Amino acid sequence: MVSELGSLSLVSLRPRRGAFTNGMTFARLGDGPKTLLWLSGATKGPMLAMMTRAVRPYLADGYSVWLVSGRPNMPTGHTLLDMADDYATLIDEEFGGQVDLVIGHSTGGIIGFCLAAGHPDRFGHIVIAGAGVWSQRSDRANLEFSRLLVAGRTREAGEHAVRLLAPGIRVPGMATVLGVLIARASLTAASAQDLLVTAEALHAFDPQEILPRIGVPVLLVAGDKDVWFAQEAVGQAAKLIPNCTLRLYPDTNHFGAITSPRFAADAREFIRHDPQAPA
Repeated sequence: MVSELGSLSLVSLRPRRGAFTNGMTFARLGDGPKTLLWLSGATKGPMLAMMTRAVRPYLADGYSVWLVSGRPNMPTGHTLLDMADDYATLIDEEFGGQVDLVIGHSTGGIIGFCLAAGHPDRFGHIVIAGAGVWSQRSDRANLEFSRLLVAGRTREAGEHAVRLLAPGIRVPGMATVLGVLIARASLTAASAQDLLVTAEALHAFDPQEILPRIGVPVLLVAGDKDVWFAQEAVGQAAKLIPNCTLRLYPDTNHFGAITSPRFAADAREFIRHDPQAPA
């Protein structure tokens, strides 16, 4: 295969940002004939730079990549199934009723589970990364983080996240600095209130009810060092989904799963061997 970077122009690697009529924001890369919709993708800020690197293999494979945020100003009680409905409606209104590939990472991955269960006709293939059965530890941490952000206690929220993500930090002041960066990055992606609505939706999510309803093949990938979704949580999800291919990456964390060279390669292999894939 031609070098992925060598086959891409600088224009294709420059995100074009905007918003759909329903307020969901996007960052688009590439103009390929196939469409990749990345659920809850970062559309601005430092996370967008990381995502730009992560999607390069898909640009080389002929996709136009749409990183799309969740719906803004979600009402209290908006569930993960409601969020999946938001994306299904977006696909109907903006993408002609179907996209070629859906990728969901982290919370976007759990929304992807719901999309696969409720709207399997909206995509050709679906790949989930860094997601699984939501653990009580991650649930408590996420709820407290979001509640602190809503209360305007940004520094405390960030330090709370660091205690989960990097408990081994011992350098004086480093936890505070890293925590502030994490909190600011989160607020760049969504408002504090929307983060809280999402955290409450994750808290109410019942994987035992949703995951067995998925009737399409799913590729599920994760890192074995993921602090949000441990191996056990990912394995539980794989067992609940009737037709799931699981790939676990060694020495890989939550974000490393999507930036690993193996991720795009496994996605290609999954699509190539899927009996539903077009010839």
